[in-house]
Amino acid sequence: MNRVAWILKSTLNGLLLVFFGWHFYRLSKWLATGGSKGKMPRRGTKSKAGFTRNGPGRLGLLRFSGNRGGRAEPADSVDCVEVAEAGETVIRAALLVAFLLPLTGRAARGDDSPDTPFPEARRTAIEKALDRSFGATKAPGVVVGIWVPGEGSYVGTRGVADLDTRQPMRSDDSFRVGSITKTFTATALLILADAKKLGLDDRVSKYTPWVPNGDHITLRMLANMTSGLHSYTEVDSWVDTAFADIGRVWTPRQLVDVGIGQPPDFPPGKGWHYSNTNYVLLGMLLEQVTGKKIAQVFADKIFRPLALTHTVWPTSSAMPAPYAHGITVQTLDHKQADATNRNPSWAFTAGALISTLADLRTWVVSYTTGSLISPAMQKERLTWVTMPPMTPEHAYGIGIAINHGWLGHTGELPGYNCAAHYLPSKKAVIVVMVNTDIPVGKANPAPMIFKALATVLTPENVPE
Repeated sequence: MNRVAWILKSTLNGLLLVFFGWHFYRLSKWLATGGSKGKMPRRGTKSKAGFTRNGPGRLGLLRFSGNRGGRAEPADSVDCVEVAEAGETVIRAALLVAFLLPLTGRAARGDDSPDTPFPEARRTAIEKALDRSFGATKAPGVVVGIWVPGEGSYVGTRGVADLDTRQPMRSDDSFRVGSITKTFTATALLILADAKKLGLDDRVSKYTPWVPNGDHITLRMLANMTSGLHSYTEVDSWVDTAFADIGRVWTPRQLVDVGIGQPPDFPPGKGWHYSNTNYVLLGMLLEQVTGKKIAQVFADKIFRPLALTHTVWPTSSAMPAPYAHGITVQTLDHKQADATNRNPSWAFTAGALISTLADLRTWVVSYTTGSLISPAMQKERLTWVTMPPMTPEHAYGIGIAINHGWLGHTGELPGYNCAAHYLPSKKAVIVVMVNTDIPVGKANPAPMIFKALATVLTPENVPE
């Protein structure tokens, strides 16, 4: 019923455009005849600067003079035949808008329905699931967004953004999104592969001769976690060093050196293991191929084309306001601490980005449907690695996971945990952002809440 009302409203707006366009056309025709019922005057001549002389029935309008530095000034005259033709153009445009407006909806975002709320019964079920699952976590606050075309939408918050001030969580708060950054890195890789700037099956040694097994590791293996390179974040000595100096600025090469300084987890292509070393190395290669800093690569290739105005590549430990303060127990003494202003350089292209609920909504639809790359390259992205511990139901592709039909990625950084997923069969989106990474048992908070919401919304597609 809500969708029908929206279509009727959109159609009415289009018809109003037709109404006013028609009267503008009638007025312009009348002016073109000098206000009489006589025949239409002949067309005036043009000067180099614009419409200037000849013919009665002229209006004084603004134009840009070609010989005065582009400064706006009154035109000497404008031929009203041109105005009449403009009126006809308005009519055509208005008719087109009246026809297309109800059909366009959220096309730019891949969502074909307006943001109408769920019916009361469904909304109640969502809020019960949110309250129950959030209450089971150790998170101070949460932001949730759900959009299911043809069914409804829901945006809600719980708890606080700052334990000290008790500032309530806001739906536009910024969060560190952790490994969701990998989806951006993978997309930039695929965009460059589309442009023939690199190949997914290029050997790493083509770009960095110092990586062990580089002659046998491909860019694809880095991206789908089958390279065998050990994750630097699993090296205890590095973790202790990082926690001892949370303001330290790390270079990508320093991070990769920690990972490749360990024995490989398996021969290239012979296993699967989630490794942050893979994605830091990919970021270094993207900078090398483009000759640009990764911040510029992301801005040029992704942020600007999708108008992700609140997605930020951090250059310091600062967060863009408003933001959620994150708490963690990833500390040297394992005591709870505020992790908001830890320097994120240690995560680089494996996990440094900052974003918001609205931007993640746009982004998860874009990369899961391949809006920035060719269909052939999207097929490469969605080629799943199912070797253990992966399964056909829960597998990994090129910077993307599938979990019982849901496509997307989770992200975790000290103080933050996020999940953003898209279900192609329903074009449904669920985004969950919490300001802690403290697990309950082995369960992280954002996936816990995501699973609870999916159980209500899509019981046939419940993630693990």
